[in-house]
Amino acid sequence: MSRLCVRAYNVRFGDAILVTVPDRGADGIEVTRHILIDVGNVLSGAGGIDEVFRDVVDDVRRRLDGRPLDLYVMTHEHLDHVQGLPSAARSGREFAVDHAWLPASSEPGYFERFAKARRQKELALSAYERIRTAVAERGLASAPHVASLLANNDPASTASCVAYLQGMATKRTTYVHRGVRLRSGVHHPFQEARLSIWAPEQDTSAYYGRLAPFSTAPRARALRPPPGVDAAAFDDLMRYLESGLGDSMLCIDRAANNTSVVFALEWRGWRLLFAGDAELASWAAMAEHGVLKPVNLLKVAHHASHNGTPPEAVLDAVLPPHREGVRKRCALVSTWPDTYSGVPDENTMSRIGRRVDEIVSTRSVATGDAVTIEFEG
Repeated sequence: MSRLCVRAYNVRFGDAILVTVPDRGADGIEVTRHILIDVGNVLSGAGGIDEVFRDVVDDVRRRLDGRPLDLYVMTHEHLDHVQGLPSAARSGREFAVDHAWLPASSEPGYFERFAKARRQKELALSAYERIRTAVAERGLASAPHVASLLANNDPASTASCVAYLQGMATKRTTYVHRGVRLRSGVHHPFQEARLSIWAPEQDTSAYYGRLAPFSTAPRARALRPPPGVDAAAFDDLMRYLESGLGDSMLCIDRAANNTSVVFALEWRGWRLLFAGDAELASWAAMAEHGVLKPVNLLKVAHHASHNGTPPEAVLDAVLPPHREGVRKRCALVSTWPDTYSGVPDENTMSRIGRRVDEIVSTRSVATGDAVTIEFEG
């Protein structure tokens, strides 16, 4: 019996997922096809180590066995999702790609067509530069997780990676959003398997929140660090948060996450959902547009952070609490500790765990190796 296989690589804090799909054509002949989703990790801290990309890409190349990758999906413009393939290419590990999907907002000329999104993006870029300057001037770089957040959202580093990914596909690069019509043979090669885009919005201005004002006012009170926490780093973190810099940086980060490509793959009675880093605003939009359906595999969004998993009413549509007679349901988590505060979130893991038969985490294997989930059909 044929098996669809999902391989999620431990790239520390980031995503790299290879989906191997037996795809039967109208002639009844089955062809093995591959979808690669993202490949990247953060630039700083425990979650980042570029050497891992060599092992991951070498494994992907072995499984392709000299054939082009059928489809590459870049979910969104964060370095923990996009820097892996450009990094591997610099060491001679390129491979051919037939089709690529990138989010709508990554298309050249996008911000000329969507004026409101352009204004929001310009505000975010300006705020990012002021935040980076303020962090340096106020000596806050040692605050826990601040360096990772700044590096992951660096527009200059991200732009070079996205430019590489835009030019990879030899047949077609498609900039996708909910509502785009996907045609077999045009946007992807799949004949039996069905793919559909659940997010993002085409107009991404909906994802930008209001940036918090920055403050230089002193703290009204001094807090003591918890036992075992470096006092200087704790003080930096408190000054970073209370200045408003933290809220503004998270607002910028959230907007990028919500542009994530969220797509479903349906194959022989199974439905798999790959949610990138979609946060609450994206889940709310998916619910509003009625695209949510029960799934057998949920790639847990945003590395199992508290803001990547929707409220119970929305989650009910994807992983209904009633499980009797339901085919197996799994959740896939790609995460790494001590990179961002509270990630993975224990409550999120518990909420998901009550709804599935198994949570599979990339942390269960060594760096560079992969966890696998198979579906028979």
